[in-house]
Amino acid sequence: MDNTGDVDHGPLDLISLMKGEPRPEVLRDLLRDVIDPEIGINIVDLGLVYDVNLSGDGVAVIRMTLTTPGCPLGGYITDSINDTLASVPGVTDVDVRIVWDPPWEPDAMMSDWAKDQLGWKR
Repeated sequence: MDNTGDVDHGPLDLISLMKGEPRPEVLRDLLRDVIDPEIGINIVDLGLVYDVNLSGDGVAVIRMTLTTPGCPLGGYITDSINDTLASVPGVTDVDVRIVWDPPWEPDAMMSDWAKDQLGWKR
């Protein structure tokens, strides 16, 4: 098992990718490759990604938060998201929107897999 939580998820929808019509769920799955370097867990399983959409003109809009407003690696994570999604067929641009509402609550927002990896007590 690695830090992407792949064991808990089905196969990636390669057909939609090959057609250049990635569904938001596919983009969200791809974001599992973006690892929070301080925690070592991907941003999806950490619960940092709130919403993923693809506009009609191909802009991937990611609404997310960070673990804290003062997170020093916010720029790194944003760059990693751009690097991950920019080459996806059908994605013309990536728009990452950092929001603080709702605030990140690890107990409520992290996946069970992430909690297990971090030894989170439930």
